Amino acid sequence: MSGWRGRAYKDWTILTNIGVGTGLPETPIYQEQLLGSGCQNCIRPNVTGASIHAAPAGLFLNPAAFSAPLPGQFGNARVGAITGPNSFTLNTSAQRSFRLHDRYTLSVRLDSSNTLNHVVYSGWLTNVNSLQFGGAAGTNPMRTATANINLRF
Repeated sequence: MSGWRGRAYKDWTILTNIGVGTGLPETPIYQEQLLGSGCQNCIRPNVTGASIHAAPAGLFLNPAAFSAPLPGQFGNARVGAITGPNSFTLNTSAQRSFRLHDRYTLSVRLDSSNTLNHVVYSGWLTNVNSLQFGGAAGTNPMRTATANINLRF
């Protein structure tokens, strides 16, 4: 390239960071006080055999996959029985230095986190006797961008 386009597009350094992860294990809980133990929310529910992924509209997990344990007993759902949401992030950065004069250099840097503004859920709500069971517990931060300009002399 030549002319103003060549001067504008040359010598840029572009970096990309892609982060991909599988979901972390999450444990279903049944909210009930176990008498004599002092343990709140430590009871696990029973597994019904229904698919956890056959969720109704608006939820990510199937509430019918678990049922209440017998009174005063622990259920048979194992620790980590639920796989949390997958994660994906794309972060980018672009940098260039412009020589203005013999002694002056201008450096420009642009950074972006979650560049695609892709929604990534932080986890699922796993309290079985809650009406919100199977919903998203929260989301990771939205896209952010910063610009840095440095003048060296």
